[in-house]
Amino acid sequence: MKNKIFTPNARRPQSFIPIAIIALICALPLIYGVWQHSSWLSTLDQPIINVICHTRPSWLTASLLVITTLGDPLSVTLIAAVFAFGLWWQKRPYQALFVLSNVAVMSGINHLIKHWLRRPRPFIADPSIHPLTTAGGFSFPSGHSAGAMLLYGSLIVLTLIWPVSKKWAWGLRLVSGVMIFLTGVSRIYVQVHYPTDVAAGWLLALFGVCLLAYLWWPKIKSEA
Repeated sequence: MKNKIFTPNARRPQSFIPIAIIALICALPLIYGVWQHSSWLSTLDQPIINVICHTRPSWLTASLLVITTLGDPLSVTLIAAVFAFGLWWQKRPYQALFVLSNVAVMSGINHLIKHWLRRPRPFIADPSIHPLTTAGGFSFPSGHSAGAMLLYGSLIVLTLIWPVSKKWAWGLRLVSGVMIFLTGVSRIYVQVHYPTDVAAGWLLALFGVCLLAYLWWPKIKSEA
């Protein structure tokens, strides 16, 4: 039996706005908490840090260091550029611009929030912490986590449009979801971010992906 093929769904964008609103509503308390230096943030952060950093086998450390490197802003930009070039080569310029605009615009906003709130990284706030990788700048929100959500979230949106089999579509979504999750976990594991940094990066990027998907939909759907 042949796999069913996805076709563009004109009504599907209606879910983007509610998801964007929910993501923003969830992110705002974290932003406010960091702005006010609220003590409840550590109540959220510490139990998660304890679980993730409880044990560090060498194989896991090596794997997550690779993941965290792939989530570096330069790596995400290069991957997005190659991805966009491939879409342009296939005569899908609007889909290419959708990917690039997601990564560029929301990464810029993420950078502005970092410099507004200026939350110190864990190893700066607590010199007894020895991170497993180098990191500069401020901690909140996590740029790696946001970048992964922007890049792989864009791919997930495009799987709703591409005329590919259900197996391929769900496979791409699964891989994308795993990369988003592991990138965030890796930043906590190497102790350069708090869990609330990661959560805020995910949520703000999800807001951006859904909002831009809604705005770009007529154009990117026309290239299905």
